[in-house]
Amino acid sequence: MKDINLIPEKEVMMKLGISSRQTMYSYQKKYYFPKPVRTHPKAYLESAVNQWILNGGINQKAFS
Repeated sequence: MKDINLIPEKEVMMKLGISSRQTMYSYQKKYYFPKPVRTHPKAYLESAVNQWILNGGINQKAFS
């Protein structure tokens, strides 16, 4: 069984080089950034965030 690592929103923002929660929301709506798996405090699956980055992040091709 794989370990499930959750990372807090602030750590995700540092990883992406952004400082605004509004930008995170924009990435979710426009660029299919993964949604948080826990809402208070917000936490994301580290594997999903890393996969999104490896797939090109905001530069990935739009889904058809």
